[in-house]
Amino acid sequence: MSSNKATEVERYRNIQKRKTTQRRLLIAIITLAIIVITMFLIIRILNHYKPSPQFMFLEEKELADQYQVKALIIRDETVFQSPETGTVRSLFADGAKVAKNENLAYIIKEEQDEKLIELQNIENEIIHYQYEIMDKDGNLGAKQIDSDTENQLREVYRNIYTEILNNNLANISTDESTLNTILNKRNEQLRNYDFNDSRLDELLDYHQKLEKELGSQSNVVTSSQSGIYIRSLDGLEERLNPANLANLTPEDLRHYLDTAVQGRLEPVEKVTKDEPFYCLTNSIEQYFAFFIPAGLSTEIQVSSVVDAKSKEGIPLDNGVVIRSEETELGTMIVMRCDTSLERLSDRRIVDLSVELNKVNGLRVPLSSLINFEKGNTEAEILVEEGGYIAKTKVKVKNHNNDYAIIESSEDAEIPVNVATMIVLNPKDVSVGDSAAGNLD
Repeated sequence: MSSNKATEVERYRNIQKRKTTQRRLLIAIITLAIIVITMFLIIRILNHYKPSPQFMFLEEKELADQYQVKALIIRDETVFQSPETGTVRSLFADGAKVAKNENLAYIIKEEQDEKLIELQNIENEIIHYQYEIMDKDGNLGAKQIDSDTENQLREVYRNIYTEILNNNLANISTDESTLNTILNKRNEQLRNYDFNDSRLDELLDYHQKLEKELGSQSNVVTSSQSGIYIRSLDGLEERLNPANLANLTPEDLRHYLDTAVQGRLEPVEKVTKDEPFYCLTNSIEQYFAFFIPAGLSTEIQVSSVVDAKSKEGIPLDNGVVIRSEETELGTMIVMRCDTSLERLSDRRIVDLSVELNKVNGLRVPLSSLINFEKGNTEAEILVEEGGYIAKTKVKVKNHNNDYAIIESSEDAEIPVNVATMIVLNPKDVSVGDSAAGNLD
């Protein structure tokens, strides 16, 4: 009897084990089925939403190494001394072209200071009254002058705001001088504009009369030669000139870049007899000396072409490298340029964006290359061929941080040339994909 009971219990236990095993197997099969279905759905969704290939036609374009540098400006300047002690009232701005025997400035003696203050007060009254007229009447020409000035001022305000946000106050004095230059130019343009207003005409006549009286009682400085007038001095004019360029050492350049006045130079306002007063230059050439930091530069050939632009957008096109020297401080570059001298005549130091080592060829974004590391001369690229995506080999002739110049390899499956359509997003597409993208 007990034997039968033991057998029944054992059979019951076996039945329960089989049921448990079957349940586990069923759960495993269901789980596996869910995983397979999920993977299928994921692949289906990914294929459906797979990014379409982005294309670009190959073109011959320029490639250059770009650097942000601080440059020292060197010019051929003749320094003139003041014939008298007093307050300076310049008749020209920095960079103005003047003729021989032209009046450049008045040196006003101390006893004439009250008349100078009166003249300045009249100038302020003229400015305020001009704005009153513009607010009441049409004067579209005057409003256009003011509108152009506001646009220029807005750009400077944006620069100042950005510098403050970045806690960079090094160029604030330059921005202040820029604001003053823009406002002075506006005032001069408005003084020459005909408002057709009798009271304003009286103020302008009185201003002219005061200026003549002041000039007749002051020492009038006349140019002894024609050239570009420079009234902002820093005391380096005679030391820094093209004749001494060969003697400029890397240590000298570093010293000047660190210690010379940054930004715009202040015009001379008070002078002492026989002290430097102003400069004239007959040359349209100026020289820029700067360092490309060690580790960033590539070989730069003498006589190679340089294009540059100042922070304010002043262009320096078609400059020529006249000196290239590897030093412990970096690659020392001296370039000669014959553009924009008058616009930079009140600077000794200028921040430049320079482009060196320019080459032309089939330019592509660096991100479009496959199996490429900087310094390599070979890579692969995806192209459109017969409506589908194909891969081909290319040679990398040159590159910077953003772009590369390429040409076909000798063993390229598909040659590349002008008008070949390349893929810009190779990580998102595969060889054999339709060039039209996902058509589902």
